[in-house]
Amino acid sequence: MQQIDFSPYQESSYYQQTLQALEHQGPTITTADTLQVGWAKVNMTPPRHNPLAGYGKRRGMKYTSVHDSAYVRTFAFNNGKSQAYLVALDLLITPMAVTEALEKVYPNLGLQPEQVYLTATHTHTSFGGWGKKLMGRIMAGKYDRKIVQATVDRILESLVLAKANQQPARVGYGEIYAAELVANRLTGDAAALDTTMRFLKFEQKGGATALFCSFSAHPTILPSMQPILSRDYPGALVDSLETQVDFAAFAAGAVASHQTKAPHGDSFSSTEAVGRQLASKLLAAEKSVPMAYQQTLGYARVPFELPATQWRSGDTHRFAPFLFRTVFGNYGAYVSSLQIGSMVLLGVPADYSGEYMKQLQPAAQQHNKEVVVTGFNGGYIGYITPEEHYPLKKYETRDMNFYGPYTGTYLTEILQRLLRLHEQK
Repeated sequence: MQQIDFSPYQESSYYQQTLQALEHQGPTITTADTLQVGWAKVNMTPPRHNPLAGYGKRRGMKYTSVHDSAYVRTFAFNNGKSQAYLVALDLLITPMAVTEALEKVYPNLGLQPEQVYLTATHTHTSFGGWGKKLMGRIMAGKYDRKIVQATVDRILESLVLAKANQQPARVGYGEIYAAELVANRLTGDAAALDTTMRFLKFEQKGGATALFCSFSAHPTILPSMQPILSRDYPGALVDSLETQVDFAAFAAGAVASHQTKAPHGDSFSSTEAVGRQLASKLLAAEKSVPMAYQQTLGYARVPFELPATQWRSGDTHRFAPFLFRTVFGNYGAYVSSLQIGSMVLLGVPADYSGEYMKQLQPAAQQHNKEVVVTGFNGGYIGYITPEEHYPLKKYETRDMNFYGPYTGTYLTEILQRLLRLHEQK
């Protein structure tokens, strides 16, 4: 056992290393021809009797049926000088094993990792089989390299298909509000919520339309011990949208401390009701979104250096870092970004709290930007909640806070700095 370190992060070497990485590996931004946009989806559902991912108490429980299939949904962008992709997976997270495998084959497509913006829906009832270490096996079942490789193959297929579908496209940004569907499960404070669904609309020159949306309510409606694979409410949302538009995709927003208000309990009736209600609001709003052709495309993936792990045992002590690495593994962490005109997506390797959006949104507006934060960008560093919640004896702040009380403040500062770089270049 060791004592928890409460030293200011600004005095640390890891903070200085991240600032240096921002300076030297900041955004690549080009302004050139009219932006071309394409999209594609590929079914990546493994056969039945593979493990579910999302809850440790399942202990590798396998699904016996599929209510709605898991997809990879991909957007491709090109302005004549650079190209980038947005990849949304119907998974709990973007698994680190998948990220590592993708990075080995990106060069075959002429890509670098920073050109592929990864995210996930964070459904807790999709397939597992992708976690190598003990905690990965507890949360996602026994590791299966065939599942990892098949997932990688489906992602690569989606990149190729989305690129082939590119056309000049107008782009717009919009927001809807859904306070009736989300609650703060950590404190119950109705004021400490991100109740906004943010969305991007794409309209190709040929007339096809696509929507990308993000919301902060945790997709945890369905029963944890039900052996049925499903995308939870994001699946119902996307399916409802695609009755009216040609393509839709969803990514989890800043979901830490945020839960979905399920109108009919832990049931498919609730996932359908929540998904359809969000879709109805979005479809009403997207009709009036200002649309314009864009020429600017930007992207980044910046190493996010971290302190020694502070996985807690009680109020003042932590387990030794080697024990954490044995249980969870030792993976790199990054912050990522994707800029489309004045719209900037920020990707984090975590369950990041929506309470921080009250800091990030004004920072974006100061720089004439719209900001969308999405989680699960290819790494995972636990739950990121405001430091005033650190003393709470809750799952998010005790069991799943891996790096100490100031990680949220530190990460939010880095995101703000990254936003400023998207304005300056």
